[in-house]
Amino acid sequence: MHAPGFEAGTALIDYTGGIEDILDGSHGVEFTYLPIVYEDDCQVCAGRSRLIRDPSEFYELRITFLGETVDGETPVGGGAE
Repeated sequence: MHAPGFEAGTALIDYTGGIEDILDGSHGVEFTYLPIVYEDDCQVCAGRSRLIRDPSEFYELRITFLGETVDGETPVGGGAE
């Protein structure tokens, strides 16, 4: 997540639920988010997050599947490289 900081009284974990809602499709105040990943939040079995201090506010999401290696990182859920 890129942002100058958090709203008072919040932490990075507080934003995770909103990001997962976008993954499975949810209704916003004025529009509907289309699902990026089929099914529900339970499909997210592992996650990593970090705050990158930035004057712009946005988040970057990388979706991988169990056993995939991305950028030399250990595969999620084990599996071969």
